[in-house]
Amino acid sequence: MKFFIKLNTISALYALALFIAIELIINVSHISELSGWEWDHVYIVIAVINVIGLLLSTLIFISLTKKWLLGTKNSYWTLILWVPYFILLFYFFTIFVPLNSGLMLFPRFSLLIFGSALLFPVYILFIHVLATPLSTDEWHP
Repeated sequence: MKFFIKLNTISALYALALFIAIELIINVSHISELSGWEWDHVYIVIAVINVIGLLLSTLIFISLTKKWLLGTKNSYWTLILWVPYFILLFYFFTIFVPLNSGLMLFPRFSLLIFGSALLFPVYILFIHVLATPLSTDEWHP
């Protein structure tokens, strides 16, 4: 039961990390209106926040995977389990913070969002590979 809770916690954290990055990209116009900054400045700030967030979350996920999920093949379920949490986050966020009816995303944002969602399992697999220690046994022919 403890493993199940840990597996779902890490999966929810994966979903939250991607959700925050995508919501920052989607809400560029809202952030620009609230802050009074021009769109170009907001793009740069969001890009910096996303890169720093990616680096920090990678370090956190590697340490959590080493601590909680290492040594079991069931830990690879996180490659799939983040999806329902991601959908739930998007669903509840759009209920509580709806987009303006006149707001439209640029095509490059949609491409960036779909691409990041499709490549996210590769990122999770990369974290699992980095968290797995190299074998200390030497191979003898």
